[in-house]
Amino acid sequence: MIAATPTSVPARWFLGSVGVFLIALGLAFTWWLWQAGERAMITRQWTPVPATVLVSGVNTSKFSENDPEKWQAEVEYRYKFEGQVYHGSKVRRIEGPSPHREKAEATAARYAPGTEVPALVNPANPSDAVLEHSTKAAYYTLWWPLLFAAGGAGMLRAALRRWA
Repeated sequence: MIAATPTSVPARWFLGSVGVFLIALGLAFTWWLWQAGERAMITRQWTPVPATVLVSGVNTSKFSENDPEKWQAEVEYRYKFEGQVYHGSKVRRIEGPSPHREKAEATAARYAPGTEVPALVNPANPSDAVLEHSTKAAYYTLWWPLLFAAGGAGMLRAALRRWA
């Protein structure tokens, strides 16, 4: 029977430090994704009210002359909350231009002028409203960074186990 050679101290330090790094990185990304999911859930608590679309279209933008053209749906709507009339322009809480023109055009087409749509109004600040909820995809991907944290925990465990 061949005896196993003991692992060197520098190798154990390296294995342990990589394990700690992966744990920290995995937990940091897990926390970041959790926060993104929580922000996406905010509008699900808001009050739906009827709104009328006033203007709908697509705007183009370029950051610089070498930047590719990007498109964003521009929608303006009017809604009434607790007897007061407000105007909104946000489709989602966090918006930005897209490199896909058809995506912006599809959003603008969904909100044609004169269309009655539900708007989600922030009861704490009625001038803040959106037409759509943000995606909950961040919650569905929490398992990925947790795999890194679990792998790091396994590496740290192995390094500490060999130490004893």
